[in-house]
Amino acid sequence: MSYSEAAVKVLANTGNPMTAEEITRDAIQCGLISPPGKTPDATMAAILYVSVRDDVESPFVRRFQGGKQRAVRGSVCWGLRAWNTQ
Repeated sequence: MSYSEAAVKVLANTGNPMTAEEITRDAIQCGLISPPGKTPDATMAAILYVSVRDDVESPFVRRFQGGKQRAVRGSVCWGLRAWNTQ
């Protein structure tokens, strides 16, 4: 299963916004992904960011607390676009 598919499944099961680290942890615990690298959290975060940036039909939405120039560290959470349409 891809990281993106695993993230959709984890978010759908929890029903709440989660950080990339939380999504990765739950996906590994459920056996949805078995990352070969040392930084699966960074891989998951990169896939989520690229999906939102490049894909108009992305299933993900990003929520964050804005700072002066960028999001406040640790404030970025991910949810499903489907939650906003219900």
